[in-house]
Amino acid sequence: MLDPNFTQENLPQLTHFLFCGEVLTSTTAQKLLSRFPNATVYNTYGPTEATVAVSGLPITEAVIATNDKMPIGYVKSDTTIKIQDPDGQDVPAGETGEIVICGPSVSKGYLNNPEKTAQAFKQIDGHQAYKTGDLATMDSSGLLHYRGRSDFQIKLHGFRIELEEVAQQLQQSHFVAQAAAVPRYDDEGKVKQLLAVIVASDNSFEKPMQLTNAIKDELKDIMMPYMVPGRFIYREAMPLTPNGKIDLKGLIAEVNGDA
Repeated sequence: MLDPNFTQENLPQLTHFLFCGEVLTSTTAQKLLSRFPNATVYNTYGPTEATVAVSGLPITEAVIATNDKMPIGYVKSDTTIKIQDPDGQDVPAGETGEIVICGPSVSKGYLNNPEKTAQAFKQIDGHQAYKTGDLATMDSSGLLHYRGRSDFQIKLHGFRIELEEVAQQLQQSHFVAQAAAVPRYDDEGKVKQLLAVIVASDNSFEKPMQLTNAIKDELKDIMMPYMVPGRFIYREAMPLTPNGKIDLKGLIAEVNGDA
């Protein structure tokens, strides 16, 4: 998307785009449809433990107009997804809970790791089910809306904050190439500060504070004040997981002196 030549006119053979594994924002979806008006964009969802995609949805202008983050779709016909509370009980339509996937694509577990398998997998009506750790709501039509990771939610100054959502909003600034939001804990294990770890785009600022002020100014009408990190840390590159995603757990350990 950074290349202006990435358009339907220059690449007429590109007719389908499929997203899975990262949040698809309305901004990215709109830019893609603008560049490729004749292409079909799908947003899908599913973890490796369920052989990846188990839900999907074509993204249209109408979907973009009514959602900041693109819905992750309707569940495929051979799979059941339950939205459950921490006690394993189904929650009503529209309420947030953990995504639990049940169906033939669900793995038997982790090889030679019965303890981890017991934590993440269970049986539902005699079928193998996987507790994803992902939070979502399912509306009355059966459409899934992703709400973040259960282990990447924090509470700061009375507000519940999704770290992924903060990072997504930080990346709306054209001064930001990559971003992560990281909590710093006090001695009692409570969150005392929210940090932004940033890989900056090319810029002409002489001091980090000038860059920080520019980012905040760009985002002042996008981010709620309580979501703005109290400190910005700049680095040349992000640590990555083996899957190529930002290693958020590693960053959290690093800023809290556990790395």
